[in-house]
Amino acid sequence: MKKILKVLGAMILVLAVIVIAKTLANKPTTQKNIVTLAELPSDAIAHMSKAIQLPTETPNDSFKFDTTTFLAYRKFVESSYPLIQKNLPRTTIDSFNYIYEWKGTDTSILPMVLMAHYDVVPVEASAVILWHAKPYGGEVKDNYIWGRGVLDDKSSMISILEATEAQLKAGFQPKQTIYLCFGADEESSGYGATAVTKYFEKQHKRFDIVVDEGGEISTENNKNIKHPIASIGVGEKGYVTLILTAQKEGGHSSVPGKATAIDILSNAVVKAKANQMPLKLIPPIKSYIERISSYNENFIQKMKQSNLWLFEGSLLNEMSEDPHSNALVRTTIVPTIFNSGVRDNVIPTFATAYLNSRILPGETPNDVKAFIEKTIDDTNIKVTIYPNYQNMPSPTTDINSKAFKRIEKAINSIVDDVVVTPMLMVGATDSRNYRTLSDGVINFTPITNGKGFHGIDERMQISDFKKCFNFYSLLIQGSK
Repeated sequence: MKKILKVLGAMILVLAVIVIAKTLANKPTTQKNIVTLAELPSDAIAHMSKAIQLPTETPNDSFKFDTTTFLAYRKFVESSYPLIQKNLPRTTIDSFNYIYEWKGTDTSILPMVLMAHYDVVPVEASAVILWHAKPYGGEVKDNYIWGRGVLDDKSSMISILEATEAQLKAGFQPKQTIYLCFGADEESSGYGATAVTKYFEKQHKRFDIVVDEGGEISTENNKNIKHPIASIGVGEKGYVTLILTAQKEGGHSSVPGKATAIDILSNAVVKAKANQMPLKLIPPIKSYIERISSYNENFIQKMKQSNLWLFEGSLLNEMSEDPHSNALVRTTIVPTIFNSGVRDNVIPTFATAYLNSRILPGETPNDVKAFIEKTIDDTNIKVTIYPNYQNMPSPTTDINSKAFKRIEKAINSIVDDVVVTPMLMVGATDSRNYRTLSDGVINFTPITNGKGFHGIDERMQISDFKKCFNFYSLLIQGSK
């Protein structure tokens, strides 16, 4: 027995030595090669302000689409960027989605796409009073530009246009053809981007790199890391909504039975919420953890992140405790709509609930449906897939690809001492449509700690506008 204990003790000691050695050997590798950032063009802030003043909202009801505002936005772009208007042929898809082609000198090289959307989500009327600036005022104060859409996603579109106009003014000619693609309905349907990619498919186009909105720079999300973290989106989760329907004979509310349709459905929703799909560490998130691990100033956390072969399960459980990191390591399921009843004195016959799910790569909408059916385990509940919209998780861009490294280089040039990592997009973007046309789809905008997305006080630091302008300028210059 003593011999066995000695062997076990020796094994534990060896294991501890290996773990500690790997942790101590995990040294930071940030690069400090920031270039001197070019100043914003003289009219850039005024142009951004004007873009915000045009409320290009896309409603869920397409019949309420305000064509007048979108036509005004087109005229604003035409008048603000005369060299683009003169030198880059524009193709219009479905009225308000635009493709500008900047022909390169070497057509044998696959083109690059710089894309953005200029539609915005509506401003909640009851919340306007809570804003510290007019939502569509485009005000400039406290070193910020304020207004709906300044982050999502006019920051990208105006920065791309400013960078392109500046390079044309300087006489720059790219070797690689560049397409500027701007969508008008990303926030509602995304049909515009689908139509654009179908247009490219008919022309048998493929692209070297596609850059869209997505990951950002954070200095707040990880208190144990003192460096800015730039998260490059390399893939997107899938999407499906399930409808749960319970049916039970109703009647007069004065003589209720033991269980109503609402009771049955409520129990099912509680089960679904309490039993989530399994935790998984997919390759992009594993790479994210590995890249940030050497900068972690909490030794225990650094030890776990540096030794995933031993601590993966423990780390996954910790990540599941936070809503943001939980979304990166499992397919999420959450109830979003609950409908039943017609009057307060009538027990309803039917009750329905909608469960929205964002799906990890490697899983499918049907996997989610099967999981919910097994979890609920109630023949009184019918589970169906909401037919209007669903999509599979996207393929992921290789972090060793030329596309990823090109974005990584640009980030290292505009942000000092930054940790560049891959990331999974938990929401959907227009660029998901381009993954059949390119192996180099990237989601990134160089905004730091963005505030007000889809909410109150959306605003962008002028210093971030400068970073965005330089980021796209470097990508354009790198096409030579």
